[in-house]
Amino acid sequence: MTSPNSLRRLPFLSAVFLITFSILIFQIAQTRILSVITWYHLAFFAISVAMLGMTVGAVWLYLWRERFERSSLAVILSNFALATALAMPASVMVQFCLVTPVSLSLTTVVSWSLLLIAMAAPYVFSGVVVSLALTRSPFPTGLVYGVDLLGAALGCVAVLGLLNVVDGPTSIVLSGAISGLSAMAFAASASSEDQKRLKSRSWWRRPAPVVIALIAFALLNSLAPVGTHPMRPILVKNNVEGAGGADDAVYERWNSYSRIVAMPSYIQFPTMWGASPKLPSDTRVSEIDLNIDGMAGTAMFHYDGTRDSISFLQYDLVNLAYRLPGIHKSAVIGVGGGRDLMSAHLLGVSDITGVELNPIFIELHTREPFYSTFSNLMTLPNLKLHVDDARSWFASTTEKFDLVQMSMIDTWAATGAGAFSLSENGLYTLEGWRAFLKAINDHGIFTVSRWYAPDDVNETGRMIGLATGALLDAGVKDVRPHLFVARAEHIATLVLSKSPFTEEQLRTLNDAVLDLGFRVLLAPNQPPESQLLAAITESRDLIALDRTADAPYLDLRVPTDNRPFFFNQLRFSDIPNALLGHLGFGVVAGNLWASLGLILILFISIVAVTATILVPLRGAVRECLRPLIVFGSLYFSLIGMGFMLTEIALLQRFSVYLGHPIYSLGVCLFSLILASGLGSLTSEQLKLDARGKLLGWGSIVVGYLVVLEQSLPGVLESTTNRERLVRITISLTAIMPLGFVLGFAFPTGMRLVEEVDRHPTPWFWGINGATGVLASVAGLMFSMSLGINVTLLMSAACYLLLVPTSIVLLQLGTTPCFEVKDDDESKRFASAPFG
Repeated sequence: MTSPNSLRRLPFLSAVFLITFSILIFQIAQTRILSVITWYHLAFFAISVAMLGMTVGAVWLYLWRERFERSSLAVILSNFALATALAMPASVMVQFCLVTPVSLSLTTVVSWSLLLIAMAAPYVFSGVVVSLALTRSPFPTGLVYGVDLLGAALGCVAVLGLLNVVDGPTSIVLSGAISGLSAMAFAASASSEDQKRLKSRSWWRRPAPVVIALIAFALLNSLAPVGTHPMRPILVKNNVEGAGGADDAVYERWNSYSRIVAMPSYIQFPTMWGASPKLPSDTRVSEIDLNIDGMAGTAMFHYDGTRDSISFLQYDLVNLAYRLPGIHKSAVIGVGGGRDLMSAHLLGVSDITGVELNPIFIELHTREPFYSTFSNLMTLPNLKLHVDDARSWFASTTEKFDLVQMSMIDTWAATGAGAFSLSENGLYTLEGWRAFLKAINDHGIFTVSRWYAPDDVNETGRMIGLATGALLDAGVKDVRPHLFVARAEHIATLVLSKSPFTEEQLRTLNDAVLDLGFRVLLAPNQPPESQLLAAITESRDLIALDRTADAPYLDLRVPTDNRPFFFNQLRFSDIPNALLGHLGFGVVAGNLWASLGLILILFISIVAVTATILVPLRGAVRECLRPLIVFGSLYFSLIGMGFMLTEIALLQRFSVYLGHPIYSLGVCLFSLILASGLGSLTSEQLKLDARGKLLGWGSIVVGYLVVLEQSLPGVLESTTNRERLVRITISLTAIMPLGFVLGFAFPTGMRLVEEVDRHPTPWFWGINGATGVLASVAGLMFSMSLGINVTLLMSAACYLLLVPTSIVLLQLGTTPCFEVKDDDESKRFASAPFG
């Protein structure tokens, strides 16, 4: 055991702060990387892998505890912190080279398993560091744990700013450099003899040269010309970035929202969403393609100040609503390359507003010399641009518009069905459309365009269902006179009027559709060809609508903030039929492979936690009291499941509220880490060591979760119109009290089982980590199938069951199976407040 005088206090605590600070920067930056190379919904995967890796690191420490105990603590910590520093950029570079397809093959399992291993490696090394620092430190555990929490919490905040300064790969390298600084601080905390030993190592095994190399590499990667970055993705969404990819780009910019890549300008037939067959085939325009996170994209067209240069935009179906008379003031959701704003100007709108979430697009049009003069967007008269989440902006504005347009826009700008199948999206929920309709005048128009597949309802059907629901919610009894839908080959455009269409308006729309060669899909005087869509638009209330829209083969129910998965229409129970090809193609294909990917991750996670946690720790439960193993395992399974279900539900709920998952991730992790840690520390003074205390604590936890489930939706909707800083404050206010009381669960359980037998405690924290990993995947499935509120209530049920389980453990405390020596390693290890 290390003596108190053999370690220097300040360097040691600084090292603990830096390692946890870097881990959280790495974890959240990792979600941004995954959004580029795979899909957005894998933010939850980064959380589960972090928990898996940290738990495996602790298992490693337990299995090799005698070897670790014989070595100097400062030397071990410095070595593993240095390994963490090198593993962080190495991990991401491996991920950049991996193909992660979803198919029914062993190759897919291997590919995703390699991704999990690559992602987990830094957490394994850091898990050893954190576990050792907490269990073998000569300093008070509460002090070390407090510094650990402070570093982790501040890392959640720091990464949001860092990602707006440097690109994603560079932020990973910098997180590695910070881990290297931690290794230096651990080395500085060592005794004089140990410092001599550390300095005698080869130069490449010393922290200082590694830190200098990583900082130099970060500068090189950040300052390198576009397309020549030494650390950049090779495979993006399983496509090689080469010809036509980032290597040909002339502009690349990352921020916390996305990676934007601009290709060279060229002259070609214009890129259109729903091009009219009447558009002359010899039309040529100067265009720049803007790629978003490797899959989605938008086009920037050259505007020379004359209407002729953008006249082709009148042939795009998404601009159909501008043909209506009386459109003088419009707003566009999603500026992108500026095409919708140009369309509004071309078609006679005199007052135009654009709302864009991603500041990179606004900077292209206003600050970047080449792009601002290429698009000339700011030369449009009476144009106003706002950088904000559209839903929040429309909820807060007092302006009224004649028309609001949302063409092929998603919350985070990716339009591929696969990219967003499993992601929550606040622009396409009943509450979101309520905010948009509020900003339209009494005779105003809301126009939305989505993908259309012939002979299938898919996204277009759900868009029509959502429009029906929004009108019913606004008090309209008969929605058909308010809806007009036209389609091109693969795009459908909804034109929704707050008041019934007049004969003149219908004539104008029908004439425009006929002139441009489109086809009417739905109109007040023309029922849809689909019987399902006809039944949906004939619904007279929201209950009847949801009953009708819950079709036998697709889920077209109205998305709400409780189930904000607009793009996922495939129920898990219908996956077998989809595999057999009984549900058609279109959006179902994207939904199918996304859902299979989720199931695959669950399967790999089960194998991983079994092989790396449960099997290695099985020896810790031999020759122990069976009731202790049964109820102890149940206890720690419940808190692992309950805590993670709570976290996943809050992440999804606040993702819609704050406008982007990166903010939700930072805010939720910050508040839960800090508050639960404070609760864990407080539990040392306010011990739950009696039946009444356990009942009281359980009542508080379950009651808070139930009240949160009931009241949170109303609070969030009523404050959506506030500034983001206010919304973040509201989020923290809601989460931190919950995190504080949840923090009592783990240390209380450890004390209860220690009263019986200290030997199986490693098994119990392994069970806690294993169930937490699996619950992160299950939580997403529950939210998609049943709703975020049900996921939150399921977490409440876990904590409700925890109360009788803890009381049984309390009663077992009077009958230990055998005496344990005071210096037993399991006592030291179990005393650390994990989780």
